[in-house]
Amino acid sequence: MSRAGHRPLRTLVVICAYNEENSIATPVAQAIREGFEVLVVDDGSEDRTSEIAKAHGAEVIRNDVRGGKALALSRAISYAKEHEYEAIIEVGADAVPVEGGISRLYRYLTLPSVGGVSARQIPLGSGPAYRIDELMWSILAEGKSLQQRLGRQVHLGAVMYGAKLRHIRAVAGVINDDEFVGILVSRDGGKNYFAEDCVAYFDASSSIKHLFNRRKRMILGHLQLGKSTAPSMQPSILTAATLLAIVKKTSRLMWLVPALIIEIAARLSAFRDSRKVDKLAEYVRWHTHGMKKPIQRHVT
Repeated sequence: MSRAGHRPLRTLVVICAYNEENSIATPVAQAIREGFEVLVVDDGSEDRTSEIAKAHGAEVIRNDVRGGKALALSRAISYAKEHEYEAIIEVGADAVPVEGGISRLYRYLTLPSVGGVSARQIPLGSGPAYRIDELMWSILAEGKSLQQRLGRQVHLGAVMYGAKLRHIRAVAGVINDDEFVGILVSRDGGKNYFAEDCVAYFDASSSIKHLFNRRKRMILGHLQLGKSTAPSMQPSILTAATLLAIVKKTSRLMWLVPALIIEIAARLSAFRDSRKVDKLAEYVRWHTHGMKKPIQRHVT
């Protein structure tokens, strides 16, 4: 991609959080260091999330009752538009972008041809759940790279992504808010881009239970949106991406069968629950707090 044609873009870094007192300081502090204004939407936390975010320089707005990630992001989008920002960069509350990574993502957004852009996300952890997670996220990255090279609509899902506000609107009521933002960008004539050189680390699943529940939630989100942009929902892309991920790191092969078992079980459970209104509402309000361990170290 040519780097010509950049122009300044008033951009707000947005972090949606629920009970993230152990991790919220890291993404807030990094965004502030890189010169960005930061908005934290506290989705009804019962801990010191808001206090810590404010102490590290973020503006904080709070939901009195937990409504889920999409509702929190909708409030952030409304706030950004009201305050005349041109773009947002959404960073996960448990994410650790590499030093300068937020600024690098921003530079992609300043290109006229880019409507949305997502970073490469890499899990950190140990044990079987982490190994399976690492394989799954590697397949996602390879799939997005393939979509881009083939000129297809690129899936926006990531723990760090950005979008120009002129393309998007409220996202409340959806499970996969990032995927929905990408679809809105595409429908409005924008182009989504996968920035492979922008990396954000995050805490991987610390248990098979969390891994299963996370995959089930994502699949329910894909089903809710209809024609999904996710590489995992596109058989030809999924097959090629899996082969590429294993060829690039052959040790991943031993985790392929466990990953397939979890994926099949998650899909069957998701298909069963996809027509249950109460289950969909539960996953719209879902947060990862309490199901995985926060990152204990900084990554640069």
